[in-house]
Amino acid sequence: MGNQTKVAPDYRQSAAPLFQQVIADDPVPAPAVLREYSELDVPVAHVPRDRYRSPAFAALEGERMWPRVWQMACREEQIPEVGDCLVYDSPGASFVIVRSEPDQIRAYFNSCLHRGMKLCSENTSVRKLACPFHGFTWNLDGTLAHVPSRWDFPELQEEKMNLPEARVECWDGFVFINRDPDAPSLMDYLGHLPAHFADWPFSDMYLATVIRKNMDANWKTCIEGFVESFHLAGIHAQALPFGGDASTQYDVWADDPHVSRFLEPTGVMSDQLPKALSEQEILDSALALVFGGGEAPRLDEGVKARHFMAAGMRAAMSEAHGRDYSHVSDSEAADAVQYSLFPNIILFRSLGYPYAYRFLPERGNPNRSTFEFMIFKPKPDNVDFLPEVEVVDLGNDGSFAAAGVLPPWHGEIYDQDVTGLRMCQDGIRNGGDADIIYSAYQEVRIRHMQQTLSRYVSDDPKDAPGRR
Repeated sequence: MGNQTKVAPDYRQSAAPLFQQVIADDPVPAPAVLREYSELDVPVAHVPRDRYRSPAFAALEGERMWPRVWQMACREEQIPEVGDCLVYDSPGASFVIVRSEPDQIRAYFNSCLHRGMKLCSENTSVRKLACPFHGFTWNLDGTLAHVPSRWDFPELQEEKMNLPEARVECWDGFVFINRDPDAPSLMDYLGHLPAHFADWPFSDMYLATVIRKNMDANWKTCIEGFVESFHLAGIHAQALPFGGDASTQYDVWADDPHVSRFLEPTGVMSDQLPKALSEQEILDSALALVFGGGEAPRLDEGVKARHFMAAGMRAAMSEAHGRDYSHVSDSEAADAVQYSLFPNIILFRSLGYPYAYRFLPERGNPNRSTFEFMIFKPKPDNVDFLPEVEVVDLGNDGSFAAAGVLPPWHGEIYDQDVTGLRMCQDGIRNGGDADIIYSAYQEVRIRHMQQTLSRYVSDDPKDAPGRR
């Protein structure tokens, strides 16, 4: 459990209120899980910049880290029927994720055992897995079903021709795979996530849209850019009047190498601004960004901007979903409640942020990666089949703001991130050999991530967290 006596590091010096102070008088109070605080001194003050740019280090990750971590491959609703297949091109290996039985999902290496041909090149639905090269065929349970010209393979032994597979375990509708037989169970690996999402289940939602964007940055540069609010003043200055950057709480747990979180309040001004703003000015700034101008509603005396914004979010989402969200706390309605799962996943438990992120490295190029922005919707009642996932591929040059999926102001935020991360990676790549340094608290999640990464790429395999 978190530390209940402290709510910030002793050395913090800021005029901005602490997150726990911000939520203390919310009209709809935050749940207990958001009132916890866990501080940890992670002794990773700096790392070599080659971690972000070196092909050799990327190869080390591919050899020692990616094969031993639990990777989110897809959602269960993406393969609802027996025979449904999804191709997951994970770092270092391609897999076919198959629903082999109504309650059984398997992950086969996407390669024929004859000449190595890819079994599947796209998502599909099949009765058997047939190689498109020569026709070798496997049953959905991975056993060999057919060998063309069987007489011409006198040394072949059917019992040794089962498709190689990775471990598969599921949580909250997410399908995870792991290539390491000695890795901990998924539930052990998930640490605090199951308890912290017990009353905010992703299993009640379905994946509606994926916005895919090619990033000119290392996958770590990307995810680290999203797990701290410290960059608000530099990249998203338009949000300083209400973004709550300096009030963000960062939680890292000593017994949890794979999970961390931040709690970023909405409707709280930054300490980077030169003068204090009234509650009305905070609301005016927020609504001007969202609606592009016009006169904002006048706040009643004693009403805070964040409380007005939270009520508005509850009302808007209740109407959009046809559900009653009046019970949802102000924090869960308006704030960015964000968790990261090592190595490359971010999950939100916020009404206004029905999102998950995944960051995948580009094979052979440590300066490139893919950002998958996942948008979830509540599962409708009494519906047998969910809509197929809409995939919006922005490629190299597409814009979040112009894609038409997010509101333009929100898309602009992500476009700013794309530009900022590209510039960051360019500086890492071409800016000499000085180490990359991290702040003690606002970048503690990055320290934590780098500490866990070091354990996986260690020369001693036993250093990997939780290895059995």
